[in-house]
Amino acid sequence: MMLRTCLINGLKISLLERRAGRTAVLLIHGNSSCKEVFAKQFQTLARTGLSVVIPDLPGHGGSDDARTPSATYSFPGYAKVLGALMHALNYRTYHVVGWSLGGHIGLEMWARDPSVKSLLVSGTPPIVLNGKGVQAGFRWNAATSLAGKAQFGADDVRRYVRAMMGRPLAPDHHLSRAAARADGRARRWMVKNGMAGYGTNEVRAVFETYRPLAVVQGVKDVFVRIAYLNSLDYQNIWTGSPVLIDAGHAAHWETPAIFNEKMRAFLEYAN
Repeated sequence: MMLRTCLINGLKISLLERRAGRTAVLLIHGNSSCKEVFAKQFQTLARTGLSVVIPDLPGHGGSDDARTPSATYSFPGYAKVLGALMHALNYRTYHVVGWSLGGHIGLEMWARDPSVKSLLVSGTPPIVLNGKGVQAGFRWNAATSLAGKAQFGADDVRRYVRAMMGRPLAPDHHLSRAAARADGRARRWMVKNGMAGYGTNEVRAVFETYRPLAVVQGVKDVFVRIAYLNSLDYQNIWTGSPVLIDAGHAAHWETPAIFNEKMRAFLEYAN
């Protein structure tokens, strides 16, 4: 994987890229995280024959903070930046793997952009973007309340990272540092824009979009209502229903061997 930067719509985007073929897989990280959260997927992806692109979202990791936070820090805003990134990298078709916030961005891209061949989401319940939809798809707890908090103190970082990753991480762990670094406006505007309905109706998207979809979900996820996830009507979901595995919110990080097996099988099916 090569570390590089790309200027997109005036923003410096930091990314890892492995150039292998004309079709790529784009991995999108979660809220207040970074591209390195997918490190346990690198070797498996290298065996797929696909190019791999893993960026830091605006306001995260090594990427610039948004110049217009109210627009960029939204599912459509992030999708616009990533679509432009893939175009700038000369990928005309690609698969998307999205975790948590990354899955919501992936749903936006998959529903609207024919360049996206398939989508795998994890830790991402497809919802109607309003208060009722959020309550239906997500559990409300102390960790959930941090998702939209503009300012993180040290204790906020510790609690949020523990909920996201399934166990405590030291303050100097790179994922703890990523949470501390993240632009707090990204959390605030992401939640505000989502609650205001700024983005695609994700429930309708999974019902109407025929391109392949996979849901690989940890059953111990502290954020997601599993019964809700199983209740949705899906148009073209891989295996006929969500794939449930023994993990929490970050299934790809907590149980990488199982997640990677599912991811590789889906990419082979969808490609």
